[in-house]
Amino acid sequence: MYLRSLYLKNFRIYDEVAFDFSPQINMIWGANARGKTTILEAIHYLITGRSFRSSQPSDLIRAGESYFYIEGIFVKHGIEQRLKVSYDGKERKIVYNSTNLQSATHLLGLLQGVLHTPDDVALVKGSPSIRRHFLDLQIAQADPLYVHHLTRYNQAMRQRNQLLRAKNVASIHTWEHEMANASAYIVTQRNRVISELNASAIPLHDMLVSHQEPLLLGYTTSANPKDSLEVLKQYHLNLFQRNRKRELDLGLTLGGPHKDDLSISLCGKDVRQFASEGQQRSFVSTLKIAEWSRLKAEAEDAPLMLIDDLGISLDPTRRKSLLNHLTSLDQVFLTFTQPTEMDCDESQVRLLEIV
Repeated sequence: MYLRSLYLKNFRIYDEVAFDFSPQINMIWGANARGKTTILEAIHYLITGRSFRSSQPSDLIRAGESYFYIEGIFVKHGIEQRLKVSYDGKERKIVYNSTNLQSATHLLGLLQGVLHTPDDVALVKGSPSIRRHFLDLQIAQADPLYVHHLTRYNQAMRQRNQLLRAKNVASIHTWEHEMANASAYIVTQRNRVISELNASAIPLHDMLVSHQEPLLLGYTTSANPKDSLEVLKQYHLNLFQRNRKRELDLGLTLGGPHKDDLSISLCGKDVRQFASEGQQRSFVSTLKIAEWSRLKAEAEDAPLMLIDDLGISLDPTRRKSLLNHLTSLDQVFLTFTQPTEMDCDESQVRLLEIV
C-alpha cells in the first residue's frame, strides 16, 4: 500500500496545494510553522477521520474560508483508489471511490497507517485513556468487529450511566448484558495485540539502544484475558451487578474495559517512574514501529509510517539507528527542519521543501 498523491483545499494554512509522493521515503523539510506537520495531519485524517492536533474539525478550515477538502489517491493490492473528505462547518462528507461513507469509522482499514509525533511520549507519561486509545486505534484498522463491539460498549455504558444517575435500575440489566458481551471481545483482542506487540517490540528495542534494557508490555485488567469469551462475558456481567449499589451513589460505571491499561516496564521497573526521558522516547519509537509491524502482518499489506519532527524525539545515536531501520518500512513520511541524510539509495527518497 502507498499514497500516490495528496490534494488540499482550504486546509489549515494551505489555500490550494497538491503533492506527489515516493512509494518509499518522503522527507518533508522546512522552517517551523510552514505546514510540514499539516501534511501529516491531512494524511492521518484520511486514515482515521480525525485530527491528531485538534478535536474540532472547524479548526482545520483555513482562516476566512467556509470549508476544507482533502483528497488522496492511494494504491492498495495493486489497485488505485481514491478518498475524499470535506467539511463545511456543519457537515462532513466522505467519499471512497464512488461510495458515500456514513461515518468516519468506515474509514478505518481503508488507508492504514501509524503516526509517531513528539507528543507520543504521553503513551508513557499520560493517562491510561491514551494507552487504551493507542490499542483501540490499531486494532480497529484491521478488525471491523472490534469497532462494532467497542462502539456498542460505549453506547451501552452511556445508557447505563444515565440510569444510575436517575436511580432507575428497571431496565439496567439489558445494558449490562450488552456491555458484558462487548467486554469479552474487547479484552480478548487487546490481550492478543499486546502479546503480538511484545514479540515485535523486544528485538526492535534491542536494535535502538546500545545496551540491553529488557522491555516488557503487559495488560492491566481486572479480568483474566486468557479466559474464553463466555467466561469473560459472565465475569463482566457479575462485575457490573456487584458494583451496582456503589455506582448508584456515584452515577457512573467503575469497572470494565474502559478502566484497563497497557503496562510498560524496562528492566522489571515501571517506565513511568524509573526510565529517563531518553529511555521513554526510545520506548515510544519502539512501540510505534512494533505497531507498524503488527498492523502489516494483520492486514497483509504495508501501512504508511508517518513521523513528525524526529529530530527532537531521540538522541543522535538512537536517531541514527531508527532512521536506518525506516528504510525497510515501505512508504515513510518524515518531517524535519533541515534536510537529513539516510543510509539508503537516493532513488528511494523524495525531498519536499516547504517554503
